[in-house]
Amino acid sequence: MLFTTITEIQKYLSIGNDGSMDRFSPHILNAETKFMKPLLLGMFDELQEFYQAKTERPEDPDAAVVWDDMTELVAKCQKSIIHLAFWIGFQNLNATISSSGFKRTESDKLKSLFKYQEDELKTYFRNAGFDAMDEVLSFIEENISSFAEFKASANYTLIRQSFIPDTKTFDGIVHISASRLTFLRLRNHMNLVEDMEIYPILGSDIYIAIKQEMVKDTPDEKVLKILPYIRKPIAYLSSALLMEESGADLTEKGLYFDATRAIDTNSSEHQPSTDSRIGILVSRNRSIGNIYLDQLKSYLAANVTDWPAYASGSSSAIRRDNTDKRTFWNPIR
Repeated sequence: MLFTTITEIQKYLSIGNDGSMDRFSPHILNAETKFMKPLLLGMFDELQEFYQAKTERPEDPDAAVVWDDMTELVAKCQKSIIHLAFWIGFQNLNATISSSGFKRTESDKLKSLFKYQEDELKTYFRNAGFDAMDEVLSFIEENISSFAEFKASANYTLIRQSFIPDTKTFDGIVHISASRLTFLRLRNHMNLVEDMEIYPILGSDIYIAIKQEMVKDTPDEKVLKILPYIRKPIAYLSSALLMEESGADLTEKGLYFDATRAIDTNSSEHQPSTDSRIGILVSRNRSIGNIYLDQLKSYLAANVTDWPAYASGSSSAIRRDNTDKRTFWNPIR
């Protein structure tokens, strides 16, 4: 584990000194196994070896940079792991388990949380944990020279080859409250838009060329210029698909709005949105996405020197708006 003492946990969560590592350890291990190890793959073992070695900062400048980055990465992973551990272990940590069964702890001074408080606390742990995972990925990306193990992994290649590689990039186009959970829900929809809309426009030659350049440390300038034209339609069209499928306003729970309640001490609450409201948002994002698809085609046509394969007609850019039509057109690869 990347934790050995209660003091380390207290860096990220306000818990009492009477807490027991024996009580927290199973949930920490579960969080590491379920979330952090699949994210970092083999690099997690390297990180754990570094953590357990407790080495002193080396005097060599280059080695010191790597040591600093590894130390910082351990801290960022710890932040994510401990919040996710408390999220997945919440019910267990909130109860006492003995030979006589499961019981809740209550006294004259301390009482159990209300249900809404439990829900809010679990939501906090979950969101903080997943958001910290984004911090881990961003830090590795910014300091990749210190993390050769991760750079050589399949995860890094997949991230680099994604037109929208992370939550921050997506949130910069379509607002998703910087939620990694929402971003993860959007991945399948982004892949679908890429397959059904982007690939036919680019054609195999351009598509493959862009993907190959994106994994390089310094991609070709023409690739960097075209990426915004590709990312915008993916973001808007995939968000429309998510809202259409689940009634979600780009959150993991669904499309909600704030409503005032006159019969309660609370001034507002979240309520599910109506079908008509969902339809308006879906139509809006799909329309914007289709406009950005047209801009992508215009960009390719205006830059045939950079992308001669588009001018040669190798792409399948014949489009038809399928909305409310009895037939469905889909370019075939």
